[in-house]
Amino acid sequence: MDLVGPLLVAMAGLLDAPGLPFFGWLITAGSFGLAALIYALLRLQRAASLYWTKAAAREKRAAWKTLRCPSSSHTWTEDYFRGGQPSTCCVCLSSLGSAQGVAGSRAAEADVVHRCSVCGVAAHSYCSRGAEKDCKCVAQAGASPLLHHWSERWVELDDNPEISSFCFYCDEPCGVPFLGVSPVWRCLWCQRQIHVDCHAKLLKETGNTCDLGLVRRLIVPPQSVKEISEGPAISGMLNSIKEGLVNSSRRSRDRRPRSKKRMNNHSCGKTDPTPTNSSILDSVLEGFARLQGLDGKYALANPKLSQNSVNQTYGSGITNEAKRKYELVDLPQDSRPLLVFINAKSGGRNGPSLRRRLNMLLNPVQIFELSASQGPEVGLQLFHNVKHFRVLVCGGDGTVAWVLDAVEKQNYESPPPVAILPLGTGNDLSRVMCWGGGLSSVERQGGVCALLNDVDHAAVTVLDRWNVAIKEKNGTEGQCTKQVKFMTNYLGIGCDAKVAYDFHTTREEKPDQFCSQVGEYNFFLQFTLRI
Repeated sequence: MDLVGPLLVAMAGLLDAPGLPFFGWLITAGSFGLAALIYALLRLQRAASLYWTKAAAREKRAAWKTLRCPSSSHTWTEDYFRGGQPSTCCVCLSSLGSAQGVAGSRAAEADVVHRCSVCGVAAHSYCSRGAEKDCKCVAQAGASPLLHHWSERWVELDDNPEISSFCFYCDEPCGVPFLGVSPVWRCLWCQRQIHVDCHAKLLKETGNTCDLGLVRRLIVPPQSVKEISEGPAISGMLNSIKEGLVNSSRRSRDRRPRSKKRMNNHSCGKTDPTPTNSSILDSVLEGFARLQGLDGKYALANPKLSQNSVNQTYGSGITNEAKRKYELVDLPQDSRPLLVFINAKSGGRNGPSLRRRLNMLLNPVQIFELSASQGPEVGLQLFHNVKHFRVLVCGGDGTVAWVLDAVEKQNYESPPPVAILPLGTGNDLSRVMCWGGGLSSVERQGGVCALLNDVDHAAVTVLDRWNVAIKEKNGTEGQCTKQVKFMTNYLGIGCDAKVAYDFHTTREEKPDQFCSQVGEYNFFLQFTLRI
């Protein structure tokens, strides 16, 4: 206690020292200066990275013919630019977030962008029409061997740092803007990177063959994907109908009075913008063929779309309808392809962004989005001839049970193992099976690529599932209806079942209110308190 008084006196003397205000000002100024320096370095790093990306784009355009990459159109989806990656238009090489260099009506569309759900590039809504057909081709049956599909690094994938940090040829660092001496390309299949200057050396020494990278066993090789062409009988029938209608239209036009013909000859010399009968019939017959579905065996390969999508495909990736065009043939013996199901409505609605990442890491043909109108049966039908494959379910416990029910109905001699990428609210089954409690836990453990590696090497565990038969007797007619339900691990018939049912029905009625995992916990709490 005797030391307290002298200590306080010493502190008071220190505060009254004449140099202390200057020292505090110096610390404040130094802090602001350090923050400004860090900010300037980050801006400089971003500018340097953007410079090298643009340089890689120019180099690829100049060497496109020598790369020998198959042509494939981008699958554009409309979105709004909110920062993040990519931040540069792949066509005009300008920023996506500002209207600089844009005049007139285009300025209002500056924040509306088109993103490719297959390779991840982005473009202005008015630039996407002129984009090169340099997306990765998912169906290359008959093309052997598979070649690297080199492209710019529009999107930085942090899921696989071992591959993305060094050049595939010289093992020198990639992606260091201050030390980089050459633009960098990335293969859209194996995710390896290479300096542009090293690419010519690679071609001379080892060739341009791609082995699909670390998760090659899970990827469906594009050489094993065959595009089903339109049947000759259907094509001939449509052509005969078209020719008959065109000939009928010509005969009716020939019977018109010559006066009208002369009036047309003296009209304005500009070309009439009205579409011809042949083009109209093409659209009508094409729509007729699409509506008929052609018994689910055929689909039009290149449908004509709206005015904003000439020779492009719009949608949320390769849609389930488009997948019917493909079949899997001649898979490698060591292949264990992964069939992916994504429920976009699960949890925080991370399905669309997750699907875009999986499309970049895998073959988009093997990824299916579940909905009320499309269940897992379509994907299982595509893989019905594959002997050894695995299933990855991206969703909650209900989505996993849905997929397991569909697998059960297929009567496999050896059912495919099912892994889980948790996207739901509770993810109880995922926690029990050691797949994590949510997408954030997956990110902390190495990201999606690390999860794919775990799926490839995971041990198979038997899961108990109960077959429950429910019989309902009809006293008036003396008949008995029977329903069979599959239960996983537990069976709830009381208040827990009512809470889950109320949550499910409310989410179906008001999907916009279920946008986060924390918010869904609040809904569960509300439904529980009502009981």
